[in-house]
Amino acid sequence: MVGLVMFLVSSVFLGQIEFIDAPYDIGVVTAAGSDYLDIPIKNTSSEKVYIFRTDANKQFDIHYTSKTLLPDSTIFMRVLFTPTQKGAIHEKLPIHFSCFDKPVVVEFTGYTENIPTNSNTSCPNFQQQGVNTVVTFDFTVKVVDAETNELIPESEVKLIKNGALSEVLNTKRKGFVERPLEIGYYYFVASNEDYESNELGTYVNRKNNIVTIPLTRKKQEEVFVLVEELEETIINPEVVIENPGEEEVVEVETAEETVEEIDENSAELYPEFSLKDYKPNNIVFLVDVSSSMNHAGKLDLLKASMIEMSKILRPVDKITVVSYATKANVILETTSGDDIDSVISVIESLKAKGVTAGGKGMEKAYAKACNAFIANGNNQIIMATDGLFNSGDEDVYKLARKYSKKNVKVSVIGIKNQSSHEKYMKNLARDGKGNYVNVSTYEQAKETLVQEIKNQSKIKP
Repeated sequence: MVGLVMFLVSSVFLGQIEFIDAPYDIGVVTAAGSDYLDIPIKNTSSEKVYIFRTDANKQFDIHYTSKTLLPDSTIFMRVLFTPTQKGAIHEKLPIHFSCFDKPVVVEFTGYTENIPTNSNTSCPNFQQQGVNTVVTFDFTVKVVDAETNELIPESEVKLIKNGALSEVLNTKRKGFVERPLEIGYYYFVASNEDYESNELGTYVNRKNNIVTIPLTRKKQEEVFVLVEELEETIINPEVVIENPGEEEVVEVETAEETVEEIDENSAELYPEFSLKDYKPNNIVFLVDVSSSMNHAGKLDLLKASMIEMSKILRPVDKITVVSYATKANVILETTSGDDIDSVISVIESLKAKGVTAGGKGMEKAYAKACNAFIANGNNQIIMATDGLFNSGDEDVYKLARKYSKKNVKVSVIGIKNQSSHEKYMKNLARDGKGNYVNVSTYEQAKETLVQEIKNQSKIKP
């Protein structure tokens, strides 16, 4: 079962029934099949409460440890949800309790990547298997040759969760790694020196507990070039590999002592993003959190981009985050760059659901950018999306042209978008006097957005 499980607060917290640990974030449905979820339901009253019935459609398979909730006790509801079509999941499960006149409605939302191939799998009852509260399971990741399907030893696998690097595994001699892992959605990046790297995002659980990542062997001429470059470096001592990260810090005379002091601190604390070289930034992220962003690890790449960019922020920089799907919401009010923990926490909490309606989001993003406007700074909206959006009544291109005249730029980050969508994104960036950049890999995610902010805020000599 996959999806975000929520309950309507007005129906649940009436002093008698409590759904513990809600909301329940399960992930994305894959072809491997669904996993069941054990949901604890607590009776907080001094009276017995009965479950009369559950109005479930054929996609739900449900069991209870008991339909009688004794005073101050907890029962478990086991739910298996098997979707019948791909795309966004939005299901409501009404549960009728004896203590309420109206049913408690538990909502399921998520994304179906593939229809489960085994539709005959049923949910085990509690006699077959006890209550499952374990969140870890035995997991295996394999790296194989895409042509021969043979295991590839000494391959590196990075596990990305919520946009951040969780851990790095090595397949060593066996070509695979076995280890305990927590249930959830992960983005995998596999690499080997003789192969092209490959990336995929998938939800893993007790059923979908084996992930196989195929790699395509590099062309021979590419391997020879790498060998020749290495030999040239070893044989010719005059060949020097420069470190592009090391830059000479130039002392600059300033008229005001306070400015000079800030610049010196900036050069020391932010050697690659000094106030001497880069303007203060007022960045408003306009983030697509529609259901399609759950697919193919797009949300993880977006989070990785935003997290890497957040790490270079200075106290003089400002960041705001506006999300848009069915509605536009300000999920992070304008925050100083010295509160990185708060910024990253909000980024990691992003969830994807709903349809894409970017026009409302663009309007709200411009309002926030203008409210936090920095004179002589870089005022910029970064729109991150995987494709087209329904703009509604707002003409986003007209908005982009209007506010670019007020020195608020718009750049567009395309996350694994289709080539057919690029022209619309490029047009929006053009009208907003910004840039369009594409992110398809984890390495691009880490570098592209940082470089875009640097390019836009660079002080020209």
